[in-house]
Amino acid sequence: MKPEELSNYIKKIRELEYNLQVEDRLLVKLDGKCLISKAGTKLYKLGTEDFSEVTDEYMTEAEILMSLKNYEALMLSAPKYCKACIKAGTQVTAVLDDFAQIVGHRAPILDRDVHKIASSLRKDSAVLINTKGELSHGYAITTGRNPYEAVVAMTVLEKSAEIVLKASAIGGAKELGFFIVNTNRRKYLNKYSRAERRIADEKK
Repeated sequence: MKPEELSNYIKKIRELEYNLQVEDRLLVKLDGKCLISKAGTKLYKLGTEDFSEVTDEYMTEAEILMSLKNYEALMLSAPKYCKACIKAGTQVTAVLDDFAQIVGHRAPILDRDVHKIASSLRKDSAVLINTKGELSHGYAITTGRNPYEAVVAMTVLEKSAEIVLKASAIGGAKELGFFIVNTNRRKYLNKYSRAERRIADEKK
């Protein structure tokens, strides 16, 4: 990804109704390097100047992103319902069409292990990380073919986590079938996302 592309995606991210928390980070591949957003950056104020090269604390996530050849961005967040799912030991599954399209089948709960996380993200675009007492008892990772898609995936993951948790009190949410998820995911990946189409149009 080039700087001008990052700038265009950031404009689209600002339109989303998702507020970055203090511990949230957005990692991107830029000119062969891995950059990370500054701590405490507000989503609606995000700019290219808010990114710098990854430091030691986030080298694990940087290594994961750089190993994923089909993805250009990775988001770290610790939203309320994702953390609750980690605490309850409940993975988030495809109960929404949006989840099936943007994430895939599930967001499993994993330890902070580079190889396990990268392997899972090659299949589905989200994981929940159990840090066992560190980083507010866990966080979520979502990936995207661009920064906008990574942030959208996080919003869909959090909404799905809320549904899964609340439905567990009344017998559980009904998951979409394996074939339906595969079909929805394949269709989504084979087409431009809305942001990609808009940015492609702007380049003409």
